[in-house]
Amino acid sequence: MEQQPTYDEFSEDFNIRFFGKGATYFGIVALNIVMTVITLGLYYPWAKAAYRKYMWNETEFKESRFIFNGTGREMFRGFLIAYLIIIGFYALLIIGSLTKYGFIYILLFYLAAIIFIPFAIYGSWKYRISRTSWRGIFFKFDGNFGEFVGIYFKSLFFTIITFGIYSSWMRVKLQKYLFSHTSIGHLRLGFAGKGENLFVINLLGVLLLYVTLGLYIPVWIKNRFKFTVKNTFFDNGEIKKRFKSDLQTGDAWVVLVTNFLLLVVTVGLAFPWTLMRQNKLFFESVSLPDEFDYDSLEQSDQNYNDATGDEMSDIFDIDFDF
Repeated sequence: MEQQPTYDEFSEDFNIRFFGKGATYFGIVALNIVMTVITLGLYYPWAKAAYRKYMWNETEFKESRFIFNGTGREMFRGFLIAYLIIIGFYALLIIGSLTKYGFIYILLFYLAAIIFIPFAIYGSWKYRISRTSWRGIFFKFDGNFGEFVGIYFKSLFFTIITFGIYSSWMRVKLQKYLFSHTSIGHLRLGFAGKGENLFVINLLGVLLLYVTLGLYIPVWIKNRFKFTVKNTFFDNGEIKKRFKSDLQTGDAWVVLVTNFLLLVVTVGLAFPWTLMRQNKLFFESVSLPDEFDYDSLEQSDQNYNDATGDEMSDIFDIDFDF
């Protein structure tokens, strides 16, 4: 019988810490907006790299910061490939729509878009994970795209025939696959969440969203976050230990509601500050198990720098962050 990951009380020394500042992030955002406008959008990959570098570098575990090693140049290459693919499909759609078989071209276009979605999710996850390091040790992703696509389309089929009800199980299955193929040194990630539990969280979220006139949204976000954290674990081949989050409903509600009010009052200008407040609250609620030797992690031999899938996830507006 497969060993199930367990909970333990963790030392405060193993908590995640976040040091991001709204003013600093505002400066990065402002500069990137100006550069992106001046270059007619071509600077966007460098802007995205700058955002990630700041966010990663302000996140700390055991007095060491995470590093995002991706570059604007890598992302620009992926940016070009992704947009050339999309432009090509749109060109075929426009040309095809002018013929008597236009409906066939439209159908093929949407089928192609559906096919590219798993590529975007898979490629984005692999790129972000493989370009992230801690203490000079790179994370590694060893998944197989064919396997992932199989899980995706099988789950999509059940989601369609159940009119969306299966979507919670679909998300959990994809999450389990991506996590189980992610590692740093001898530690492999895993995910023990169940679709039925996520379904209940989402069902309550939808129902109470209307009953409370939207006031339940922060609680829904908090429950989704804790579902992911508390079902994530490290596995060293001998023991499996879960992560922990002590995020409280009251704290999440206050921060998220005041953030929303700040965004409304400032017409969005307070976004850098609200994002830093939210990240600090959520990140610092997370603690990692202290049973593992984080000081003896070995380097991965993987070097992956293809950002095409990452750019595709932006094009399709796919957010599969957890």
